[in-house]
Amino acid sequence: MKLWEFKKLQNIPNVFLFYGDEFYLDLYYKKIEPIIQNTESLKFYYDEFDFDTAKNHLAQNSLFGDKTSLIIKTNKFPANIDKLVDIAKDNYFYLFFYGDSKKVKTKPFKNNFVRFFKPDLRELILLSNEYMQQNNITNINLDNLKYLISKIDYRFLFSEIDKLSLVSDINYKLIDKLVFNYNETSFDEVFDNIFLNKEYLKKLEYLLFEGNDEIAILLSFIRYIKILYMFHLHIKNIGYENVSRDVLGYQIPKNLEEFRKQIAIKIKEEKFLELFEILLNAELEMKSSKDKSAVLFKTFIQIKNLI
Repeated sequence: MKLWEFKKLQNIPNVFLFYGDEFYLDLYYKKIEPIIQNTESLKFYYDEFDFDTAKNHLAQNSLFGDKTSLIIKTNKFPANIDKLVDIAKDNYFYLFFYGDSKKVKTKPFKNNFVRFFKPDLRELILLSNEYMQQNNITNINLDNLKYLISKIDYRFLFSEIDKLSLVSDINYKLIDKLVFNYNETSFDEVFDNIFLNKEYLKKLEYLLFEGNDEIAILLSFIRYIKILYMFHLHIKNIGYENVSRDVLGYQIPKNLEEFRKQIAIKIKEEKFLELFEILLNAELEMKSSKDKSAVLFKTFIQIKNLI
């Protein structure tokens, strides 16, 4: 089912598959909550999924004659999904798949599925206006909304709208001051590649070619390592759950969180101290160097050799 076909539906069918862009998946995950609020609901998140438990839940009759609902949110497409679809009948079964779209099996759902693609500017504006209308937010005009969208990762659009809704006289300068500096995330692919043993120097060179400042990249990398260290401490002292929400104050995409947790736990605490020492020395050297690019490349190579 195409997105435009899906939007024309008066009601979401009781059995449905959602997959593709995470922004839409999170959006429609919230939209099904009113549908299932009066059901006996069972939810599985990622590796929690257990087929027998899911099957038994859908097959059972509610003690009070109410309907049951099964919600699966995962990045690994579940096995025997056709059996769950058959058992669901008049109950509710919603699958939100965050993994590789090539691994999706739509056939069991017949035409009851939708694939979401990355929203364009027009779609983000429409979704934002709908969100602001639902939440009585009236202080963000179209020009400021377009500017906000251009400055941030769209996955966090609604949370930033909530933030701006608390102030008056919004302008571009105020948006720059208040919203999270998502531009740093444009560097993350380079940082990730270091830990993935992938090519990173050419990507770093391209960032500089685009006009990015060496000090800004270095400071972003320091922040990146600090976050990994806080992830490491959280996992070691508290556990694996809610790491990004506790450390950052907001939930990052699940697959990204899992990747960062895997990196963080592999680095020993003494290694983090060495990393911070290299980065601190690089920051001091860069402030007095005439060739900041050379310092930056040298630092990245040092980091790569260390890990």
